Amino acid sequence: MRLEAVAPEQSRSGGPDVKLRARRPRFTVRFSVSMLILMALILLPLSSTLLWLGWRAVDAQEQRSVDLRMNTLYNAISDFIGDGVRVDIAAAEALAETSDFSMSSGGARDEVRRRTLMALLTRHSNLAAAFAGYPDGHLVYVGRVSFLSNRERQVFGAPKDAVFLFRVVEGQGTDRRQSWWFDAVQMPRDGVQTRPTDFDPRQRPWYIEAMRRQGAALTDPYRFAWSAGGLGVSAGVPIDGGGVIGFDFNLGTLSQLLNEYKITPNSIIGLATDVADLVIESTPCQPESPGCLSNDGDVRQVLRTMAQQATGDHYRAERTLEMNGHDYRFIVQAASPVYGKSMMVAAAVPLAELSAASRILLVRAAIAAAVTVIVAIVAVLGVSLFLARSMARLAAKTERIRELDFSDRIPVESRITEISRLSQAVERMRSGLEVFGLYVSKQLVGEIMRSPGSTGLGGTRRQLTVMFTDIEGFSRISESIEPELLTSRLSRYFDTLGGAIAANHGMIDKYIGDGVMAFWNAPQPDSDHVVHACAAALEVARSSRRLAQKWRKLGRPPFNTRVGLHTGQAVVGNVGARQRINYTLVGAVANQASRLENLNKAYGTEILASGDVATAAATQFVWRPVDRIVAAGTTEVLDIHELVADIGQAKRFAPFLEKWRVARDAYIAGRFADAKRDFESALALKEGDGPCIAFISRCGQLSDAGPLVGWDGVWRFEQK
Repeated sequence: MRLEAVAPEQSRSGGPDVKLRARRPRFTVRFSVSMLILMALILLPLSSTLLWLGWRAVDAQEQRSVDLRMNTLYNAISDFIGDGVRVDIAAAEALAETSDFSMSSGGARDEVRRRTLMALLTRHSNLAAAFAGYPDGHLVYVGRVSFLSNRERQVFGAPKDAVFLFRVVEGQGTDRRQSWWFDAVQMPRDGVQTRPTDFDPRQRPWYIEAMRRQGAALTDPYRFAWSAGGLGVSAGVPIDGGGVIGFDFNLGTLSQLLNEYKITPNSIIGLATDVADLVIESTPCQPESPGCLSNDGDVRQVLRTMAQQATGDHYRAERTLEMNGHDYRFIVQAASPVYGKSMMVAAAVPLAELSAASRILLVRAAIAAAVTVIVAIVAVLGVSLFLARSMARLAAKTERIRELDFSDRIPVESRITEISRLSQAVERMRSGLEVFGLYVSKQLVGEIMRSPGSTGLGGTRRQLTVMFTDIEGFSRISESIEPELLTSRLSRYFDTLGGAIAANHGMIDKYIGDGVMAFWNAPQPDSDHVVHACAAALEVARSSRRLAQKWRKLGRPPFNTRVGLHTGQAVVGNVGARQRINYTLVGAVANQASRLENLNKAYGTEILASGDVATAAATQFVWRPVDRIVAAGTTEVLDIHELVADIGQAKRFAPFLEKWRVARDAYIAGRFADAKRDFESALALKEGDGPCIAFISRCGQLSDAGPLVGWDGVWRFEQK
């Protein structure tokens, strides 16, 4: 058997379209984790958006609620002040046109005036007093006793059951007197009292304003002089022929109205005019009540300041400030003018109270959203884990297939159509690859898949160790065995050798008849490729001997194996056409290994290796330097060595190898007779040793030929 030498070629591009490239590992996550992330990316933004929209809606609803309450308050104040004042002024205008209130009637009509004014107070409960003043300083006054302060009650001597206070001011200068008396409802006049006074109705705001306007006039709110500190406004209506009918409009009940329309428990509601600060405010909460913000003096002052700065009939302002550790929304808005008097309604609302209900709704919505997200995530986790188990089994099966392990024959079952179809596809792929693996070396495919590189045509230059094996006398054996039986035995034989080679990191390149070609250090780099090749050669020899011994016992002809080893540079890669390629090596190293295997016949050895191999593995194995030769058809001198055993058996072979060394030294020196004698001594230590027998025969021939001129110890073969 002979392998023709092929000159190594340079790597070239080309090959199949599909290439195997080393890729940087990508960051990956588990299917269940990816499903959870996907669900989170869907649910969290969705729930957040819904919560945000809910918050916006609630916030808008809060604003609408505030606006609605404020508008309701504006309407209530307008109805309370505007409508009430208009009704009272309309009644006063009707009286001003009667003759009873005409100045020409004089004081004789005071009794009629008094009763008319008392009837007016009886019908209009919001009036504190009604009166008529004239250009001569004359005044007729009827007022409710309930609006007098305690001090004024004592000054006027008001009875407990008195309802109305009647006053008449008349006279000029030092003779000006004030008379007053009290009268219960439907009771006669009683107890008239008189005293000097400087009170002049012509100097009062209601009189001056009505005369200036020559029409109904309304004063700014002020504290009534004769009341219990009550707050109100005065109105005046000119009397035909001179004088003014007026009345005091009580605003005390307006404070109760403001309390009723408080937006939140700690809200502050106030009423102001365009010439004064807040004249009416809602009453503060009781400090002992739960949640009361009693320390609101600064808040009220800010509200007064904003009310003072408000101008215009359509004014509206809003501001949010932090006061005393609480955020307040301040609102000031103009109310409808009443007889030329502009009024501002002001409110300060704690935002915490304003948003308390909405905060509860948002918290509940957030809890509901969180529960929904958790339930969805748990459900998705359960489903993803259910799917992931099947997918994990498929991934594990495909990983084993990638490693060319086809032992898992149980299909992955799933009720998910896509997973079931994928499982069926994987099973078909496994079956196909398992059959295909019988034609292509699993080790080669596995190494190519694990080794970075390309499936394109071409290769790379590197140091390789090559092994060739052959069966001694195979041609003779094949003549005596049927082809079917021979094929079966060859398969058993190759299985034995293949296991030994694969166990020592070798790559079987091809089976050539009865021989095997294998190499090391490709495609996966192997820094100890020479040592591994030598170990494989020894294991091949041992396995072959065990198999041969077994077959001898069965009466079958044994297969005796011969091995050749060489190491050197070669190009390893993909060789062939674009349609069909073969991963192999190209270079003289293969030819040299084949020659060494063939030389076993000449020396009667099992394993021959080149000097390069012996030198590289000198410390790991026991070597016998056999010869220096020039093979037939070549000019290169080749040192050949026999691989004897592992280094652990060096002592066992030391005596024999020493005899061999002495004999070989004599042979190289040209002392062939001495060499023959020494080789015979070595043969005595190792009966049937092939190299000893070969050299004894050679030394006999050389000794008979006589002295050789130019002997260099190199044996040149003439035939292959």
